[in-house]
Amino acid sequence: MANLVLLLGVAAALGDAEAALIGVGFAIGLTLLNLRHGLPSRLLLLLLFIDVLAWMLLGAITNIANGGSLIAIAVPAALTSTSTVGLVATLAGWRQARGGTGPLMALGVAGSLFAVALLAGLFTSSGANATADVRVRSENVLFSPTALEAQSGQVTVELSNGDLFWHTFTIDELGVDLAVPVSGSRQATFDAPPGTYRFYCRIPGHETRMVGTLTVR
Repeated sequence: MANLVLLLGVAAALGDAEAALIGVGFAIGLTLLNLRHGLPSRLLLLLLFIDVLAWMLLGAITNIANGGSLIAIAVPAALTSTSTVGLVATLAGWRQARGGTGPLMALGVAGSLFAVALLAGLFTSSGANATADVRVRSENVLFSPTALEAQSGQVTVELSNGDLFWHTFTIDELGVDLAVPVSGSRQATFDAPPGTYRFYCRIPGHETRMVGTLTVR
């Protein structure tokens, strides 16, 4: 329920369709659970917890390491906490139903691992940003703008992410693959000869929607 509220809140605040869709998934899982459809509900919730945890833990750690804003750290950290508890509780509940131990010890271990992960992020250094030649923003699983221009030679691109989940700025021909977490901003510097290049987000399901062109003069 905490994940559902957080995801729908983020979806409303950011206009993030992906967060809304995952929130709906949690609502379906909770409904099935209340209707005592044990196996389908637990499988669905397990997959959703793993998905959210994988992205949000990385987002929390990297935003801490790179001096992100309070909201950029708090949102993924909160979702990491709730997803960790939900994941372990789902697994522990399965064990308990089969006569195993209760979830309390497992929840304590999960909380400790999460705290260690965040502390590790605090000690990760970040490099200073250069002046960007081109800036692009990702929002509601779209790039803006989708047509970029730069002079040939060394080009620095900055991507800021306004969505809940990670995005990448990827140009296969130039070997560019910049990954940016929730509310984060990252840069990539690369050599670009004259030409027109397709950039996209390589996150599964995003590559057909998040595309654009970089024209190098």
